[in-house]
Amino acid sequence: MRFFISANIKENRPLYYLVLAFLILLLLYWLSSWFFFYSKYGFIYTSVFKYFFGDPSFPERISLSQLSEDMHIETFLKAFYVLLLFSLFLLSSFSERWKVSLIIISALFGLTEIASDLFILYVSPFFIYIKLTSFFLFQVSSGIALFLTLIFFLFMGEDKASGTSNIKLVLFLFSLFLLLFTFVNFLVFSSKMGFTFESVKSYYLGNPQIFAKPKTFEGMFKVFHPHLLSMAFYSLAVAHLLLFINSKGRFWLGLSLFILSFLDNLAGFLVRFVHPELAILKMLTFLLLQAVLLYTSLLLLLHSRT
Repeated sequence: MRFFISANIKENRPLYYLVLAFLILLLLYWLSSWFFFYSKYGFIYTSVFKYFFGDPSFPERISLSQLSEDMHIETFLKAFYVLLLFSLFLLSSFSERWKVSLIIISALFGLTEIASDLFILYVSPFFIYIKLTSFFLFQVSSGIALFLTLIFFLFMGEDKASGTSNIKLVLFLFSLFLLLFTFVNFLVFSSKMGFTFESVKSYYLGNPQIFAKPKTFEGMFKVFHPHLLSMAFYSLAVAHLLLFINSKGRFWLGLSLFILSFLDNLAGFLVRFVHPELAILKMLTFLLLQAVLLYTSLLLLLHSRT
């Protein structure tokens, strides 16, 4: 990822065309985000209300388990969208005020859109308006940055490395997404399994008293498979950024992200198919992973402010 903060991309023609292809795919992702949001929530208050609280005739609140899972995915996607898009946007020759404004607006409204889900469910449906407004402002501001970046790379002069302060701004905002991601991970684990050995066992092995069926290999593998790639990508990005800060043990911190994320992903199979008492391994690897995620996120956050 180092080329995202390096100048002279246009002088390296193969890299230049790869970056253009990447930006075109980002544009397709941005366009599809409108359709995805509309198909899931709709663009009006009543349709979003129905998603969270059900039809007024048959009210049924969305579960925290489903809500936290949605937030988990959305935080991951937005974090890397912001990091990669704005790292390239910083190379453009547009005014620094434009760049800083769009970066801050996009990131803050992206965070607000995700966090608003909890406020809608547990504070007031009024926050539906916050979610809708945040979505539109995030899409518009990030879309402007994306179009400007494409215009720059297609039609304008040579790219240049941005100032250190702006690079640290992107790192700071990315770190906020990482902190939110860690918090959401706890919500997912708590709402699905709980933080006791018995609740973890029941989640994987089933429990007739609560009408919970044992997890199937196929169902578990559908979670295991995409997490292998997504957590490897996450670990690589964070470990790569750690190498640029002055911190003892940064290599081992980065390496631990790969090891713990894999063990956390694997531990569910061990509980289900090897021995129930390995629930302790599942809880231990999860808690250690979240501790490292929190610590590395704070390290990056603090480094971005120095």
